[in-house]
Amino acid sequence: MATLKNNTLFLTLTALFAMALAALLLTISKGELHMALNAYHAPALDMFFRLYTLIADYGVYVLVLLLLFYKAGWAALLAVANIVAGLVVQIVKHIVNAPRPSVWFAEHLPEQSLPVVDGVSMHSFFSFPSGHTTTFFAIALVMSYLLTSGIQNKRTSAAVQALLFLFAAIGGYSRVYLSQHFAADVLGGCLIGTIITLLLCMLTDHYAINTAAWWSWCIGGSKRRTS
Repeated sequence: MATLKNNTLFLTLTALFAMALAALLLTISKGELHMALNAYHAPALDMFFRLYTLIADYGVYVLVLLLLFYKAGWAALLAVANIVAGLVVQIVKHIVNAPRPSVWFAEHLPEQSLPVVDGVSMHSFFSFPSGHTTTFFAIALVMSYLLTSGIQNKRTSAAVQALLFLFAAIGGYSRVYLSQHFAADVLGGCLIGTIITLLLCMLTDHYAINTAAWWSWCIGGSKRRTS
C-alpha cells in the first residue's frame, strides 16, 4: 500500500528505535537504565527539553489549526490520530496505573538522587505509557504520510522521514530527561502512536478518503488539489 511504501524509512527507524529500547529494557534494570539515560544534564539542555516537550501539550493544536488554512483533510487526520491514540493511552494508563520515576525511586531506590529539572512539576502516577511520546510519534507519522505523498524525489522523501523520526524520538527522550517517564513508558507510547496512526493512514488510503471533496477545503473557502 502507498502508506507503507512512501514511509518505509520512517517505519524502519521507528522499529529499530523500539527494538533498541526493548533490548535495553531486557538487559538493564529499570532504575539503572533511567539513570544511564540521565547521565548528563546541562542548563541549556534543561531549557531545551522543558520547551520541546510542550510541543505535545500545545504544538499539536497549533499545527491542526494551521493545517486548516491548507487542507481540512490534513488537519482532520492529525486530529483524529491524536484523539484515538490519546484515548487508548488513557485507558492503558488507568489500567496499569504505574508509578512515575519520582514515586518509584522514592520507594525502591531512596538513596538515589533522581535527576530533575528546575521548574518542572513532577507527576506521581499513570506513568505507562507516555502520552507525550504517543503524540510525538502520531504527529510525525501523520506528517510523513501527508508530505511524502507529494514528494517524487527519493532523497528528499528520505530526508523528510528521517527528520520527522528524529523529531519524535527526541520528544520521547525528553520525557526521560525530565524524569517524567521511564524508557518502558516511551516504548509503549511509541508503539501506540505509531500503530494507531499507521492504521488510520492505511484506512485513509483504502477508502480513498483523501480524494473526498471536503479533504481539500481550507479556511478561506478556496479549493486545493487533492494529494
